[in-house]
Amino acid sequence: MTSAHGGTPPRRALAGVAVLALTGAVLAPLSASADDGDRIAPGSPAPESKIHGNQISGAQVAPSAYFVELASEPTSLGGSLSSIRAERQELMAHAEQAGVELEIRSEFGSLWNGVSVSAAEGDLAKIAASDVVEAIYPVVVVDAPERPEATTIDPELFTAITMTGADVVQSELGFDGTGVRVGIIDTGIDIDHPDLGGNGTPGSTTFPTARVTHGVDLVGDDYNSDPSDPAYSPDPVPDANPDDCQGHGTHVAGIVGADGEVTGVAPGVTFGAYRVFGCDGSTESDVMLRAMERALSDGMDVVNMSIGSSFMTWAEYPTAQASDALAREGVVVVASIGNSGANGIYSAGAPGVGVDTIGVGSVDNTSFMANFFTDETGEEVPYTVGTPAPEPPTSGTSTAVAVAEPGTELAPACGTDPFSDEQEALIDGNWLLVQRGGPPGGEACSFYEKAFNGQAAGAAGVIIYNNAAGMVNPSVAGDPPITVPVVSVSQADGARLVAAALADGGTTLTWQEGEVSIPSPTGGLMSSFSSFGATADLRYKPDVSAPGGQIYSTYPLEIQPHATLSGTSMAAPHVAGAVALMLEADPDLTVPEVRTRLQNSAEQLPLSIAPTAGLEVVHRQGAGMIQVDKTILADVVIEPGLVDLGQQLPGESSTHTLTFTNTSGSAEIYDLSYVSAVATSGTGNDWGYYLAEGTAEFSAPSVTVPAGGSASVDVTITSPDEDYLFGGYVVATGTDSSTYTVPVGGASFDLQDVEVLADLINPDGTVAVEMPVLGQLLSCGRFLGIDCVDPDGDWDIAGPGTVFTMDEGDVPTALIHFEHQARAMDWEVFEADADGSKGASLGLVREEDYLARSASRNGISAYTWDGMVVTETGARERVPNGDYILEITITKASAWNDDREPGTEVWTSPVFEIAWAGTGLVDRPKVNRALGTDRYSTAAELAVENFEPGVGTVFVGSSLDFPDALSGAALAGALDAPVLLTRPDLVPAATRMALQTLAPERIVILGGSGAISPAVEQRLAGYAPVVERIAGTDRYATSAAVAAEYDSADVVFLAAGTAFADALSATAPAGVEQAPVLLTRPDHLPASVRGELDRLRPQTVVVVGGELAVSEQVAAAAGAYGADVVRISGADRYATSAAVAAEFFPTPTDHALLANGLNFPDALASGPVAAHYQSPVLLTRPGGLPASVLGAVVDLRAQEITIAGGYGAVSGAVQEQLEALVYP
Repeated sequence: MTSAHGGTPPRRALAGVAVLALTGAVLAPLSASADDGDRIAPGSPAPESKIHGNQISGAQVAPSAYFVELASEPTSLGGSLSSIRAERQELMAHAEQAGVELEIRSEFGSLWNGVSVSAAEGDLAKIAASDVVEAIYPVVVVDAPERPEATTIDPELFTAITMTGADVVQSELGFDGTGVRVGIIDTGIDIDHPDLGGNGTPGSTTFPTARVTHGVDLVGDDYNSDPSDPAYSPDPVPDANPDDCQGHGTHVAGIVGADGEVTGVAPGVTFGAYRVFGCDGSTESDVMLRAMERALSDGMDVVNMSIGSSFMTWAEYPTAQASDALAREGVVVVASIGNSGANGIYSAGAPGVGVDTIGVGSVDNTSFMANFFTDETGEEVPYTVGTPAPEPPTSGTSTAVAVAEPGTELAPACGTDPFSDEQEALIDGNWLLVQRGGPPGGEACSFYEKAFNGQAAGAAGVIIYNNAAGMVNPSVAGDPPITVPVVSVSQADGARLVAAALADGGTTLTWQEGEVSIPSPTGGLMSSFSSFGATADLRYKPDVSAPGGQIYSTYPLEIQPHATLSGTSMAAPHVAGAVALMLEADPDLTVPEVRTRLQNSAEQLPLSIAPTAGLEVVHRQGAGMIQVDKTILADVVIEPGLVDLGQQLPGESSTHTLTFTNTSGSAEIYDLSYVSAVATSGTGNDWGYYLAEGTAEFSAPSVTVPAGGSASVDVTITSPDEDYLFGGYVVATGTDSSTYTVPVGGASFDLQDVEVLADLINPDGTVAVEMPVLGQLLSCGRFLGIDCVDPDGDWDIAGPGTVFTMDEGDVPTALIHFEHQARAMDWEVFEADADGSKGASLGLVREEDYLARSASRNGISAYTWDGMVVTETGARERVPNGDYILEITITKASAWNDDREPGTEVWTSPVFEIAWAGTGLVDRPKVNRALGTDRYSTAAELAVENFEPGVGTVFVGSSLDFPDALSGAALAGALDAPVLLTRPDLVPAATRMALQTLAPERIVILGGSGAISPAVEQRLAGYAPVVERIAGTDRYATSAAVAAEYDSADVVFLAAGTAFADALSATAPAGVEQAPVLLTRPDHLPASVRGELDRLRPQTVVVVGGELAVSEQVAAAAGAYGADVVRISGADRYATSAAVAAEFFPTPTDHALLANGLNFPDALASGPVAAHYQSPVLLTRPGGLPASVLGAVVDLRAQEITIAGGYGAVSGAVQEQLEALVYP
């Protein structure tokens, strides 16, 4: 195994904190990038909290009290009680040997493994030196928020909005987001929910509403794009109502702006609901793109996307590109950074990694909500509900009984028939108190076993009290099912209830409606699930963080009115709501200004696993947790909001200018300082926390910023002497003690030295499997084409000489572990010579761009080859039976500021044999759809999906006036450029977003000012340095003007200008042949067209269409210019498109596009895409595939067919007909 990246060993260790075992850290380090002497901790994310991973911000610290996390897994995660007890004993022995006075306060081993102790702060380093210690952090004291006596909970007391100052903005500054539109791209919004403007009765509210004013359901209830799911249903069925049947989007919307029982961050906003998920399952990036387009079209000011693709840290990923395009259109885009923190660094996801998108990490809430009952003293007892089981009551009283004291043999109710007849008589009809875990010295039993034993004894319900601090969510799934309610309470509450029950033969519980707040012992630090940056090319993400762990918000009424959820999905809408408050306060803020101000005023958080060690890493918390009250009140802005160093090797320095702008009426003086954050070192799945020694020097110790003016200061950042992802914060402290910060982040290693293709590792650190390997599928329950999409699919390593039959998934498969994201992957196939060496190359057979890394250290991805190669004509055909070798070349990621050619890694397979079994693979087309909500969206999707950003030219044609655009589509094909559509007087949102993404060097408008107005031309000038117009006095002269762009042409296509179909069928072959398309009247060749024919003098004129479309007289006139005239036609427009395809494209053809033959826009946009892939455009009726076109598809043996347009343009029946097709 090669080193990930080398470097000088660090010199100094951080005293006082030590952690030894990473979650799953049985793996040997991949690199020696940083000496363990400087190591704070291995790459463990914030440890799982005893109460759902939450942590406390700004809390009072209990004196001399600490949590000590031990190395083994708790019993809930498979750890053994014997190991846990042994670690406790070893800890105490170590403390005694080190001379540390250590008092155990509490012992934990179920949900979390560790102890709370009383110890002197100065002894922490000695405690941490124990081999069994995982982490140390302080015990904190948190006062529960005060509650009014009324049973209704005052939503302003919910702690999440108090953590960021949103409550201050609402109650003291008077802003609530009124007048700001926030788009929620998610699972929809429950429009009936009273907190979101509904009438409170499910299914009775009419969309749109006063609060949910815009939106659309882009997919339908049954949509599910996850091919591994038996309910796989990837065809969207849109409808107008974006009502939520899943819950996530409603919860997100409530965080942004609920106004009722729950108060969101900005309760005055109105919503746009853009539903991109069905009731279950996944969605796809193109659906998200359509939602973004619709949000732009609807005039959203802010868009929240609590969705993402983990480990896809490429800003080039489609959703990241689209979100950036939306931001550049003036919409503030906020996105979650991902929930893969447990999977290490480089785990963030698109779209949150977009360059212009605000990516948000999650901070744990200081408390969360739970149901409760009261005991006989009136004290509130919060509980969680066991599922699946009946709901507990919300009113009335019950008697709770116990049969044993905590910690005794019978307390856990384990085993078969654990109760005596006398005990069963006591239990019958009452609620039974049982302890979590197992008897002393015995194994723990499941929650189900406890509940079942209580149920069998006649209990009316079961209360499981914890055997460690905190709360648990018990699962009681089993057979037979649990038919009585099950709840869980804390250890302290359980002990008190058991004592009361044993003393009096039972204790009375009074069930209450509503919920109470439970303080979280670990709130205010980064959530354990929050993903890490940096991006694949070393840009620093996330931008900021916000509360996202255990957030109480709205939920669909059909499920439950409110719910507590966790995730960066909950953090992003908090920021979106904060942005709405900012925009109400200052509507003129630009997108970059919003992000910069949030970053300047953020609060930096301590390292989650060891708060005394230093600040949390910058590539996890970003600028820190937002403070929106401070943001709005700030009178100074520092730009840039982030100093992103990119790749800056050990010891190197760079100087950056910080500009201070003072909006107040008096001069301000700020002293400057720099504080380092904790760094990380290693690769995605094998890494650790380290103390970095980066430094900052300022050109002046302070800066004076004049009233209403600006001043600048330079800061020189020097990288540490070792290999790190490092960072820190420039701190500007005013004379009034106000502070503003600028995060700094960089990589002090060469990304080209990071190994991408890595081996699988045994628990002892030795190599288990050298990767990549050639794999052979053993079993699979579900296929998508030749690919096994069964999560339980099983492969074996294929040795030299393995024979693949190419049937039922038995195809050559490369099993690959990506330790870092890869820029590209290319597969080349060679014939194998007799000596086993590479023979003749058969060319590239697979190309992938922007690949994600593997999610775990031993994770693999399976990539297949279907036995097809591309011929010189561009067609795909099967290789003959024989011996072959695959060679895979990986192109590495490059740092965003590294201009060198990226490095590569190459793997060569052993020789394998292909022996086609019978017909081998079924030869059938792969069918997909470019689905837009309208013609503009379809054209935009075709362009963005098939052409790279930075394309040379984009053509823009009128969506309402086809003739001018017809010839331009052929020229676009010849120039390998897309065609976008516009209204005559307005550039649609989808077109604007596509232009933002494509960033062309030139835009060419097709047609005169009557087709596309000067106002549109002026608007388009903002998207490219050059905007040109090609136009003539009429459609024929315009076609001649387009043809004038060609210096010469051996072939010219001639089609009728009075109808679009035949000309559109010609655009793809014309693009491939570098030939113009000229338009003619049916019975007369226009003078402008004759002039171009005379100039070009082509060898061949291809007349497209029958004699009614282009008469023989016109064809003869064209032939007068020295050209052979060939007519290609069919009985109708569909048969003509089939005839054109048969004439110009080989069999088999790799790709074909299918478009509506009755409406031109989709076919117009398809032409250049088809030319791009050297593929035909075939026309179809909306409701059924014409026989002539079906015959052409079969004759061409098209391997992939893209349907252009929605289901109104080309119906689902046509798609089903193609998907059922098997070529003879």
